[in-house]
Amino acid sequence: MVKRACVVSVPVSLGAASARTTRTGGGAKAGRVARVVAWCLAAALLGGWTQHAAAPAPPGGKPARGKLLVAARQIGDPGFSQTVVLLLDYDQDGGAMGVVVNQPTPIKLGTVLPDIRSLGRRPDRLWRGGPVLPTSLLVLVRSKKPVDGSEVVFEDVRMLTSRDSVRHVLEGELPRSRLRAYAGHAGWGPGQLEAEIARGDWIVMPAKAEQVFTEAPEGVWPGLVEHGEGQWTLLRRPRAAS
Repeated sequence: MVKRACVVSVPVSLGAASARTTRTGGGAKAGRVARVVAWCLAAALLGGWTQHAAAPAPPGGKPARGKLLVAARQIGDPGFSQTVVLLLDYDQDGGAMGVVVNQPTPIKLGTVLPDIRSLGRRPDRLWRGGPVLPTSLLVLVRSKKPVDGSEVVFEDVRMLTSRDSVRHVLEGELPRSRLRAYAGHAGWGPGQLEAEIARGDWIVMPAKAEQVFTEAPEGVWPGLVEHGEGQWTLLRRPRAAS
């Protein structure tokens, strides 16, 4: 889990947190055992063992910092329907954290941070980052140069990690196209994200800065989910016999 990300309290609520539950996986394990036994019996009845191909790896690989989670069309949690999440940190034993990057709100950033007067002259909007701590602020910026109080997420995308760096950036002249302020974030406990990916809730894909900082967020999910489904189709297509 991210321990150094800076979150700033803001006086705004973007809706109730979406309920998420951690499953033990006991039923899934029993189901796998039953399938293996059934396969063995079928092979014996057919007169011997037959070789079978392993299931293809997900097209985007394993989850990691800087990867995107693209919600599948059939995702079970309505709070994450048609969302794209940028993973800010990932640890197989400690869980994962990210922000939804395609859900802007109509709320101006200057409205929730009135003490930063320069924001009153800017059109920057607040973005919904997720259901966890929805009255806290998390800020991403694009900068090829090092930024004090920040960590690189991927490429030139950085996450601000101190209150001083947040205030300094928001009081500066960084263009709107290179700054995103999110209310709340998404979080997963140990093993929870892996279970959701295995269930088919998420498609893991590499991220591009242009997708995170796009001026047309309504087009991000449709394009990515179509591309991800196309990759799955290619991976699952049987290879022609040589």
